Amino acid sequence: MNTSLIRFVALPILLLAGAQVLAQNAVPAAPARTQSAELPPYESLDANGDGIVTLPEIVVRSPPLAARVKHCDANGDETMSREEYAACKPKAADTAGKR
Repeated sequence: MNTSLIRFVALPILLLAGAQVLAQNAVPAAPARTQSAELPPYESLDANGDGIVTLPEIVVRSPPLAARVKHCDANGDETMSREEYAACKPKAADTAGKR
């Protein structure tokens, strides 16, 4: 049998087999993050354990998170009640000027 013919037939078979092995071992893509998944539990933000989450506590934990949820402090008292936090729809992260 002609070696050119063997190469012509064998190469595509090997390539297909290799692609199948790679596909089986591929790492699945991470699920898309939703806004609600990005908010940590209310209790985790209460740094001093007094049952009240203040905006400074959020700033210490995560300044970007504080910037995204500050507008949720409906009465402007620098604290985040459970109700305010539960109803909070975080603003998108500010990416203006960042590359």
